[in-house]
Amino acid sequence: MLRCALIVALAAPPAAGPSASGVPWGPLPGQPAPPAGDAKGQVPGDMSPETGASEQVPKDSSAAPPGEAPAPTVAPMGPSGPAPVVVPPPEPGEATLELSGAGQGGQVIVTSPRGKLLGSYAVGPGQTILLRGAPGEYVVRSPTAPHGLVVPVVDRTHVQVGPTGLAVVRDEGPSPGPVVRIGRSTAARDGNWRRPVAPILSALVPGLGQMVNREYARGAGFLLGTLSLGAGALGLALTRDPSDAATPGAHGRTFAADVVGAAGLGLLTGGLHLLYMAQVMDAYAGAIGKRTPKPHTRHKVSLELRRMATVGMRAGDPAAQLYADWNVGVLGQVAPRFSVGLTDLGLKFGPGRAALQGGPRLQYRVLERGRVWLSLAAGAIVQGAFASGGPAAVPEGEKPPRTAAVAAIPYGQLDLRLFILDRWSIDIVPRISAPLGAARYYRGDGAIPKHAITLELGTGMGVYF
Repeated sequence: MLRCALIVALAAPPAAGPSASGVPWGPLPGQPAPPAGDAKGQVPGDMSPETGASEQVPKDSSAAPPGEAPAPTVAPMGPSGPAPVVVPPPEPGEATLELSGAGQGGQVIVTSPRGKLLGSYAVGPGQTILLRGAPGEYVVRSPTAPHGLVVPVVDRTHVQVGPTGLAVVRDEGPSPGPVVRIGRSTAARDGNWRRPVAPILSALVPGLGQMVNREYARGAGFLLGTLSLGAGALGLALTRDPSDAATPGAHGRTFAADVVGAAGLGLLTGGLHLLYMAQVMDAYAGAIGKRTPKPHTRHKVSLELRRMATVGMRAGDPAAQLYADWNVGVLGQVAPRFSVGLTDLGLKFGPGRAALQGGPRLQYRVLERGRVWLSLAAGAIVQGAFASGGPAAVPEGEKPPRTAAVAAIPYGQLDLRLFILDRWSIDIVPRISAPLGAARYYRGDGAIPKHAITLELGTGMGVYF
């Protein structure tokens, strides 16, 4: 009997003493706290699964004895750390202006270029506000500053607000923050009309598009540069005495002087081509507010328009002449930095003949430094020349002249590209070539004899898709 009583006493739970105070539970994650007026042991009426609770733990409302610390509260179990902030993506065609507080932060006012108020924001230390609207130019300034900061916003632009003022910084990726959408119609009316207008005006009058973008010094520089190169090329082309060596084949000047004059004309006209194309692209870059392009390195197809120029001999005076070959090309990027395509496509006409040309090219990009690309390329031009017009009279007993000739012109070249826009570049291409099998024909009466090693200089532009 004694042994049975001892077993029953050990198995029984201890009695609750004054030191065994109950520990209240907090609300379960996702469940509101119970009402303050609940009685001890009261069970809520709704215990369905939608409430997120399966049982109710009684709450001991008795106070702790004097001199003892109150029982600690156990926090509900759940995911640690702050809840992630989900920033909605921009809508199609929207740009983002990010305002972040540096140091003590500050207050900023955002207006359109015409001065229309778009919003006033207080940016605290470490705080970020995202303004979304139409791409274009915006003016950001502090309330006490007489002048603001003109900020071109194309895709995403980051402006820091601090005690020292405002500063445009490099964007390092999306930042969480409240999103404020500003008026799209006002921004579009103030800046987006310049996108098509500025490049068209620059194509008509060099530098005029920059002036429309309020870049007056830049526009004046393009205009003066174009006029200077054009005047130099025109003056060099007209520097010729019509009475000097009137008889064909009788050279009145030295051959070296003719070569220098032709080479100078080629350099001036090539520079004029590059400057003209660059200022049209630059006008569009100014209209969209993007002066630092990011070249499209992962393009699939590139198109190019080139003028390859060289100096060749000719009969008569002058003894040397500038030969220009305008052509187009299509290249496909089949691997990173490696492109293959059909280039130097063109059609030439001369006295009594026509020439059709084109050929393959292999190209590898050896340098990508910001907006500059440098490539090495090798290829060959296949040119077929055909007689045009009626057959020439041939004396009896003599063989008629050849009416067709095919030449292969292998070459090697450097390809230097400077990007003005993400997908548009101007190109400078020095090349060494040599015709094999027959002469190489140009426009008019220009021709390079076979086996003649030729140095060419190409200028043009490229676009990338």
